[in-house]
Amino acid sequence: MTLEDLIAKYKNESFEFFKYNNSKGERINTVFVFESQADYLDKYLSYYQDLPNLTEVIVFASDGTFKISRNGMEYFIRHSHQDVFTDKEGNTRGVSLEVSKIVRNNLIKRFNDLMTATDFDQIKQIVTESKTKGFGELSIYDTSLRIAKFKNIEPDKVYLHAGARKGYEVLERKGYIPIGATKKNYLTIEELPFEFQKNLKTYEAENVGCLYKAQFEQLPNKK
Repeated sequence: MTLEDLIAKYKNESFEFFKYNNSKGERINTVFVFESQADYLDKYLSYYQDLPNLTEVIVFASDGTFKISRNGMEYFIRHSHQDVFTDKEGNTRGVSLEVSKIVRNNLIKRFNDLMTATDFDQIKQIVTESKTKGFGELSIYDTSLRIAKFKNIEPDKVYLHAGARKGYEVLERKGYIPIGATKKNYLTIEELPFEFQKNLKTYEAENVGCLYKAQFEQLPNKK
């Protein structure tokens, strides 16, 4: 297995997931199917990009709600990073709507700051300053990315948090990125493997780092 193989898998292998409930908690029991993980990311982010105004973006972005179609029907669902569920150990995971509502209200108060923001770091800083307990670094990044997509702004670096950090720690250990790179909160484009620089946008590289951390373990060590 090589990094090129994983990129091809990300861009070309069919991907699907199952949702028990929609964003309102109503039972839908629906499988959503996409051409690939890359296709899913594109369709999910396109929802925010196509919204008519920043206020609507803030409302939907803070709780990870987006609209997706399946068999001619449209569903509002929450992204898996924020959707509330019970794990195998019986722990409640995700971000409650009560928590995301607090963040939403804080962000609306920062509307003018978000409107005038010109790069991803500015947006992320505003979201960070609007957070509350229970709204962690992954939710901050996801919300920032959704708002940035509406503003046609892309990150100029790969942010490390949760699974993405674990994935890149494996690549560091195996020699694909510089030693010590994952001690920071982000990777510059120059620190990414050449295969990622050539084939992935920064937010895709973040996604791949999270998705394929287990597969990275199967890569040969760089000499």
